[in-house]
Amino acid sequence: MHDPDQTWRRGYRYALALCGVPAEAEDLLHDGWAASLRHHDVPPPPYLFRAIRSRWIDRHRRSQVVEMQPMDREPASEARGPALQASDRERVAWALSLLRPDEREVLFLAAVEGYTAQEIGEMTERPRGTVLSLLHRARQRVRNTLELDAQEVVG
Repeated sequence: MHDPDQTWRRGYRYALALCGVPAEAEDLLHDGWAASLRHHDVPPPPYLFRAIRSRWIDRHRRSQVVEMQPMDREPASEARGPALQASDRERVAWALSLLRPDEREVLFLAAVEGYTAQEIGEMTERPRGTVLSLLHRARQRVRNTLELDAQEVVG
């Protein structure tokens, strides 16, 4: 049996990683939880994550917002980093905000939730190789963004 409070918090963090907007994350979590209750008293986290992801994709498709970004884009060319006094947490949040949603999703599932590439692939219906590629790109982009920001702060 899963702890409902723990599952709820993990679901919220996942929804927030997908959409980046707290109010929208709460809506996604609520909708996903309600759908999951049809099958489980307390849904296991992977089941809840699939329900949340499904609803996020539906909303994303309905809004027809398609953000095309070149893969060789340099994060520093988009925006300047946070001010010199910004904490490391703010710098990391800023770097994560520059990731594509699919990169942010797999990075969250791997780094925060601790799922393997195979498990993430099963949850997101992507091949393991695609998950590994997204993880590599996400980590590299965050690292490069933070390094460039640190160089700007020092220089």
